[in-house]
Amino acid sequence: MSKGFTLIELVVVLVVFGIIAAMGSSFVVTSITAYNQAAERNKLVERSRAVVERISRQLRIALPYSLRVSASGNCIEFMQLTGGANYEGILPDSSNGAAATSSILVSAFELSLGAGVHLAVGAMHASEIYTTSAIASRATIASLAGAPISQINLSQPHTFLRNSINSRAYVMDSPERFCVSAGQMLHYSNYGLDTGTLGDSAPMGDSAVMSDDVSAIAPVFSLSPATESRNTLVAIQFALSRQGETMNIQHQVQVRNVP
Repeated sequence: MSKGFTLIELVVVLVVFGIIAAMGSSFVVTSITAYNQAAERNKLVERSRAVVERISRQLRIALPYSLRVSASGNCIEFMQLTGGANYEGILPDSSNGAAATSSILVSAFELSLGAGVHLAVGAMHASEIYTTSAIASRATIASLAGAPISQINLSQPHTFLRNSINSRAYVMDSPERFCVSAGQMLHYSNYGLDTGTLGDSAPMGDSAVMSDDVSAIAPVFSLSPATESRNTLVAIQFALSRQGETMNIQHQVQVRNVP
């Protein structure tokens, strides 16, 4: 006579199997969840690194006195340096009474990393840059002459507010901005010179999304302005969130003073 399993034995086996299956499935689910969380954190790290590196790289080569931040701290504007040289003689400024000039002779130099759109001499504040006044630290460049460049021609006769203590002239590209808006980190360019107060609204020109899933940690950008003896310091802070994972980013960028 063959022997089989009793009902009680079958029930016991099913219960034990169920317990083992539940424990195993819980372990699998936990492992998958941990893997997905780690994968999302890695994605956030990579994205934050790319955003911070892009912002840092561009701010480091900006004219320190061209940096300005909106009242909310969500936007920062700057002009990237593309060249620089010593100029000859003394330029007309607000104190020496010399006639306005439309051309400046400089030591030979070449442009790098952009175009020559604006010229800055002796700037000490952003308000001296973002202006179209005929007496200002910024002037608009009409052309650059020589190969390498040895003369800077201005779009109109100009008087500077002051001469540089080191007789330095700095060539800059058009203004650019980084802004946090509607959950995105954005880069704006090719919108021209805005002489008004910097706000958070999108300017005309080109825009590019650097990252989604961004939330502002007010202020996103804060500025410690430069002086004749101190570099500019930009503090950056924001958060990236995705799939329940959040990463807070804090970073500082030092922009060398160029008197």
